[in-house]
Amino acid sequence: MKNIFLALGPDEFLLAEFLEGYKKAAKEKYGEFSVDTFSFEGNSFAEIRNEIFSPAFFGGKRVIFLENFPPSATPKLTEKQKEQFSSLVKELETLPEDVVLICSNANPDKRTTLFKEIKKEAGKYFEHPEFDPKKDGYKFSEWIIARAKKYGSNISQKNADFLLHFSGTNLRKLNSELKKLSLYKIQSEILQKDIESLASPSEESGGDFAFSNALCEGNISKILEEFLSLSEKYDAAMIFNRDVLFSFRNLLKGKFTLESPHEESGISPHILSKMKKTLSLLPKEKLLVSHKALTEIDIMTKNGKLSLSGDTRLFLLEIEKIFHDLFVW
Repeated sequence: MKNIFLALGPDEFLLAEFLEGYKKAAKEKYGEFSVDTFSFEGNSFAEIRNEIFSPAFFGGKRVIFLENFPPSATPKLTEKQKEQFSSLVKELETLPEDVVLICSNANPDKRTTLFKEIKKEAGKYFEHPEFDPKKDGYKFSEWIIARAKKYGSNISQKNADFLLHFSGTNLRKLNSELKKLSLYKIQSEILQKDIESLASPSEESGGDFAFSNALCEGNISKILEEFLSLSEKYDAAMIFNRDVLFSFRNLLKGKFTLESPHEESGISPHILSKMKKTLSLLPKEKLLVSHKALTEIDIMTKNGKLSLSGDTRLFLLEIEKIFHDLFVW
């Protein structure tokens, strides 16, 4: 039916943005009192049915946003509920033309007959897949650039990539960081130094924590194990900027702080305490040699001599060699 819409995830942030946009447009077109939102969860079958088939207060159109419907796999529906909602779907064939029903759920149980029946009845079907960190780096960057413009600032492709690598791939977190950065850089460009000073580094993946912890401990077996794990989840550019370079900068800051405790390095006391034992065993000269090697790799990735896309085996081997040279004593 043309007046039934189905909006799904699995990306909860993109789905929420989509629904908010539809609600805003509906209220502007039909008025505040013509738009209602209620959830499948916490309401009985009778309440849901009554809401859907109730006419608008003042006539005209009525737009209903039914959240968490079709239902998720948990909690499991009883046989009685399945029968009730199956009959409801059949009743939707008689939904008045002046009622628009928008059903949404980030993760409905697509295996059920109920879901298939609703999808069949829907006049339009919207899905919001999650961006794949391994394949969709360009989508993240395009989204960041557009979002910065929405908030009244702007950001270059290069700095959008850096923010992605620095703060991670969670769209809700990136949105929050861009709001913060745009308030600081209203009607001007967000630069790398702004991101480094204002944005929060990524804390979204266990791999990232595990890799950082392995570096702090100086355990070469764990470092290589976690590095391999990251390479299987994320693209090489993200690993290099977000994990490798960021972690090495912390090692250098930590060494500087230990040697010059009265100087400000910007490293947190918590991180410093975790790496203090390792840094006491690491000669400063070895750290500087590793930093120089990383700088050379960075230059080669920018001039095309070393690929961060496609076949990245040579890049991964170069990074592993740096780890080995630094931490094998």
